[in-house]
Amino acid sequence: MNKPSISKENLRWFLAILALVIGTVSLTMTLLSRQLESKTETEPTADSQFWVDKEQINVINVLAAGAVVPHGIEEDGSQAFSSLEKVIKNYDMAAVSAHALAGTDLSTAFADRFYPNGFTMCGLAYPEVFSHGKEAVDQAISYWTDSRMRISGINTSTDARNQLRIAEENGVSAVYLSYTDVLTDPLPENEAYLVNLYDDEKTPQFVSKAADLADIVIVSICWKGDQGELPSQREIQIANALADAGASIIIGSSENAVQPVSWIDDTLVFWSLGNLFSQSETTEDRIGALGAVTVTETITGSQRRIELTNPRVDLVYTSETKDGWKTGFLNKTEATEEADTKKLYESYSSIMHRLDDSIRIGGLG
Repeated sequence: MNKPSISKENLRWFLAILALVIGTVSLTMTLLSRQLESKTETEPTADSQFWVDKEQINVINVLAAGAVVPHGIEEDGSQAFSSLEKVIKNYDMAAVSAHALAGTDLSTAFADRFYPNGFTMCGLAYPEVFSHGKEAVDQAISYWTDSRMRISGINTSTDARNQLRIAEENGVSAVYLSYTDVLTDPLPENEAYLVNLYDDEKTPQFVSKAADLADIVIVSICWKGDQGELPSQREIQIANALADAGASIIIGSSENAVQPVSWIDDTLVFWSLGNLFSQSETTEDRIGALGAVTVTETITGSQRRIELTNPRVDLVYTSETKDGWKTGFLNKTEATEEADTKKLYESYSSIMHRLDDSIRIGGLG
């Protein structure tokens, strides 16, 4: 029996239809593939909103000031910082130290001027802080707790001492801590929490904890130093420990002295900023400095990078005027009977550059 045969005409039709089917399937698969690629490129994923992370930049400017010391302060503070007010208020965070207890050897009227003049943080740990006893410390705590300032250095309890208070400006978070390396009067054993006394082991650990929680950590500390123009070995030891622990800015105070500014890796150290305000009869005790730095936070996806740039300092001087005692920039203060301020400016500028002559001096006012 003869097998059925396929005609050439039918074969041509079969091949044409087969080619059409294969072409259609190929085109469909290509379109589907492109559509999937397009969705992958544009749709958010669980880990990242886009393939290329957007960059966010947050910037704050930080100001550091020296100490307000008693030396028989009789002013109400109304004029004390009037020459500096506009400058201080230009900064997002401004720290000052009070080496006096509000309500005891510093009038509350004077302390009331800190915040209105632009200061936002105040360090309260200093060597003589317990010289008036627990009652005076408690009274000062009560006053500052009711103020708008962020304070550190004296506490009502162990829990209060261990609490980390985080401030935030323009998206940058900061912890401010105040310590003293020495006390002239011992604390009661069961009330050691009253004052933040620097501890070689515990304090760096606490700073490290703060650095894990905030973008920057600002540490104000009274060194066990002297009036020398260079930091003591004890200052250097502590500063290195704090820098290793994660401190971003260290604001030092060493026996009313003005000392240089320098870096320890990425940590900016104002070794000693002298006195912001003092009515001392000694000219050197009435000289201080303001320090400033720009903090930039760059956020890319889950990554954060902090950079400190443009460090700068300017010298200040407390003098008696017809309106009362006030602090102004040293290079804008007229020469007085006690001192030639031009020579003082040159001399102290040289001191500030002893460790790093790249730090800019002047220009804050």
